[in-house]
Amino acid sequence: MMKARTGREKQVYEGLIRQVVGCVPINKETGEILLITRRRKGGWVLPKGGWENDETQQEAAARETYEEAGARGKLSSFIGIWDHKKTGISNTAFIFFEMEVDKLEDKWPEMDVRNRQWFTYDDALKVLIKPFMREILEQCSLAPSNK
Repeated sequence: MMKARTGREKQVYEGLIRQVVGCVPINKETGEILLITRRRKGGWVLPKGGWENDETQQEAAARETYEEAGARGKLSSFIGIWDHKKTGISNTAFIFFEMEVDKLEDKWPEMDVRNRQWFTYDDALKVLIKPFMREILEQCSLAPSNK
């Protein structure tokens, strides 16, 4: 099992804006979305993390989804980019892809600090604690407006 990458020395920045990548991990057959718990504060989120300078956005998104959720699969589409602002200044850009999950590992790097669970689209919308993540979910292929 690979160890989770830590630290920010290899992080990609555009100016002062940190570039973060993530996935909406889906099961096309069941129409479900895989969510994970946050490390320290609890609550359900999508897997995401820092894009590092030795990988593509897609490689980083797949790596973060494996490290945080133990999910492996094919990135099927680019969903979009969301800016996160603190005190009115954008300091993080979130770049999201959709992943069609084909394997859930029994053991993964962050299994001791995160839970994972499959949710229906409607339930995922209800439990996601970050408003911008609900917006991301509304752009995935499982959203009623995209079927």
